[in-house]
Amino acid sequence: IGEAPGSEEDRTGEPFVGPAGKLLDLMLASIQLNRKTNFYVTNMIFWRPPGNRTPNKEEINLCLPFVKEHIEIIDPKFIILLGNVAIKSLLCTNRSVTEMRKEKISYSTNYKNIKCFAMYHPAFLLRNGNMKKETWIDLCNIFKWVNK
Repeated sequence: IGEAPGSEEDRTGEPFVGPAGKLLDLMLASIQLNRKTNFYVTNMIFWRPPGNRTPNKEEINLCLPFVKEHIEIIDPKFIILLGNVAIKSLLCTNRSVTEMRKEKISYSTNYKNIKCFAMYHPAFLLRNGNMKKETWIDLCNIFKWVNK
């Protein structure tokens, strides 16, 4: 789960298809996940905010029930939360990805708890290449957990 569509996503109507999406696909392919076969990707809000700004509380609150319904329908084994907006919105916290990425966290549905992994958003990684090592560690941890 990411933040919101960027310009390419807005143009195509598909989530994570621009440069950040290409990086996300490569990242997840490194741990044997493929968008066509075994993962679903979405955002916290479903449109590009004006000026590509961070989604505001009103926008998030409008879309959050739909994101939660996606989770209920898909019934995932785990959730990867990409960036602060997804983490703070879905988990109702003020803590950042930097704080949350090494912690054991979960999201509770009406039926079960789903393990969550907090990671830096791929768009952030494109601007801050020095954080890719941390993300590789996160991906390795996810891979170990998935393949227990």
